[in-house]
Amino acid sequence: MAKKQETTLINDYHLLSYDVLDSTNEEAKRLAGGGGSHGAVIWAKRQTNGRGRMGRNWISAEGNFFVSVLLAPEVPLAKCTQLSFVTALAVAETLQGIVSEPADITCKWPNDILASGKKLGGILLESFTSNEHGKPRNWIAVGVGINIDSAPEHVMFPATCLRDAGVEIISAKIVLSRFMHHFIQRYDQWANHGFEGIEHDWMKNAYHLGKPIEIIVGETQHAGTYMGIDSGGNLLLKDAKGKISCISAGDVFFKEMA
Repeated sequence: MAKKQETTLINDYHLLSYDVLDSTNEEAKRLAGGGGSHGAVIWAKRQTNGRGRMGRNWISAEGNFFVSVLLAPEVPLAKCTQLSFVTALAVAETLQGIVSEPADITCKWPNDILASGKKLGGILLESFTSNEHGKPRNWIAVGVGINIDSAPEHVMFPATCLRDAGVEIISAKIVLSRFMHHFIQRYDQWANHGFEGIEHDWMKNAYHLGKPIEIIVGETQHAGTYMGIDSGGNLLLKDAKGKISCISAGDVFFKEMA
């Protein structure tokens, strides 16, 4: 787990590169607790204990992309959930500049990136607090995983990788450079101008918008028409009677997956 290299990027962002970590998000937490700073970018070639949403295992084979960005936003934690959409948009824009058919790259609520309807990447947002000079400080670890060389099999939602999407020569290092370019732009937009522009652009990339979907929340299944998201990032679902509900968490599925 020895650190390979520290590199200064731009706008106070700095890159910490590792051969292997348990989890880039866990390393972000350790950095925050040990005097780390806003803008640390933790990149590992391999993870031994990668995680996705709801504590699910994230298969972390070498050759794929694993990075976390440590942030200390000057906003209430409740608004920081919006960073999932900030990041998803940055990932989508990164991948749209790599694949031959940019329109194939879309955003699946709440935190996935798809290529031709299959999962290509995902985002894990975790918040935590550290004590700094006797005062609490709120942190966000923004974890991103992208399948470059391989994709897991026998998973809940069909997965793919850039190689299977027709991108023959690409490296995690190139993806990292392009991702940070888009992430810094989108994060600054969010920090300076709020969520409205992010929401608008994310919706333009939303998969299955205006179409029937099913959402599993715990053991409850909801069905209806996907109407987009609200300012809090909640999914808006219209049922058969025209009633619109806000759903804050769940797993989204599409009829063609049956």
